[in-house]
Amino acid sequence: MSRRTFIGGQAPRPASEVQIESVGLNPLDLRRVDVAVDLTPFLGTVNVEMVIVGPTDDELCSITLVHNRDPMLDKIMHLRQDAQPGEHTLHIGIFVDEELVARAARTFAFPGAGPA
Repeated sequence: MSRRTFIGGQAPRPASEVQIESVGLNPLDLRRVDVAVDLTPFLGTVNVEMVIVGPTDDELCSITLVHNRDPMLDKIMHLRQDAQPGEHTLHIGIFVDEELVARAARTFAFPGAGPA
């Protein structure tokens, strides 16, 4: 049996029933964030979109995973510029055939982001 079949003791569900089970964030420096996302085990594929916006709601970076089959994601996201002081938000959307089936948002700050 494959690892996908019994992750966490759960049987895979249809992709349309995917949920975001947990999100981990670790700012590595002022331009990189380690993002870990765990999804419900699922059959088929989903598209995953992740976006980080800054304190002024400007998009600082984004990533799109097309035809993703892995329920455990770990990505390093790279900001286009050094992080500014204040609250940043990671937005995550899970799509099946362009329909949003799950979403989450987490706020965080960059340690060491000095005054503007």
